[in-house]
Amino acid sequence: MISSMTGYGRGSSTQNGFTFSVEMRSVNHRYADFALRLPRELYSLEDRVRRLLQESIKRGRVEVTLNLDEVPPGAREVKLNHDLAENYYRALGELCRNLQLDEEVKLEHLLQMPELFKTGGISVTEEEVWPVISEALQEALDQLLEQRRMEGENLGRDLLERCSRLEKMVDGASKRAEEAKEEHHRRTEQKFQEMLAGHFEENRLIMECALLVERMGVDEELVRLRSHIEAFKENLTGTAPAGRKLDFIAQEMFREINTIGSKAGDYQLTNLVVELKAELEKIREQLQNLE
Repeated sequence: MISSMTGYGRGSSTQNGFTFSVEMRSVNHRYADFALRLPRELYSLEDRVRRLLQESIKRGRVEVTLNLDEVPPGAREVKLNHDLAENYYRALGELCRNLQLDEEVKLEHLLQMPELFKTGGISVTEEEVWPVISEALQEALDQLLEQRRMEGENLGRDLLERCSRLEKMVDGASKRAEEAKEEHHRRTEQKFQEMLAGHFEENRLIMECALLVERMGVDEELVRLRSHIEAFKENLTGTAPAGRKLDFIAQEMFREINTIGSKAGDYQLTNLVVELKAELEKIREQLQNLE
């Protein structure tokens, strides 16, 4: 079944003291495009994350945010700012002397000073964190794909309904083309009768015959248009992503409709062509949302 390119998913996982959370958002895009936001310490995992996404997503821009929420004790580095601690110690000692305080600078005083300690990165290997990260990613990806699938089903139903409307319009155009052909045949026959009666306009007769021949060629375009609609419906109900192929078929349908319009010398048939174009344009707009 076809899928939409829009969706959202969220996942989280906890293993061995690590907790990761993932958010995914996908929007329309001509190709598969992944924008990843990972903690600095885990930049090296970008390729793995991309490969996991590429297995399931063939089209659309996907934004992925990976957050490290918890780490086990000892995994995060804590660094002491030695220079700052010495400066604090000297400044506090000078303050005591200036105020003539019989006080000594103690560790408890220094611990109250800001920015004395700095939290560093996490000291882990990729193999330690990848199992928990991949689990959170897969949960978010499953939710994202489910939303895309559900939206794709809605779009598919709408497109099938629009195909049915196209088919009815094509039937109407085919019927009107035949009627117009007969009407033009009668007018041409009348011209011949006038010619036989002595009212002969050679140039006018040649023009009428040429127009008749041209308008008789609409049948082939209508046959091809029906064939394109059938191919569109088949791809719409298939299992593989078909957004690009459906867009190509829609272009072919538009080309046939244009040709019919250029050949139509009949007011009613021209109106039907306009309706066909309007409906097909709505289909092409919807196709921009499909994977």
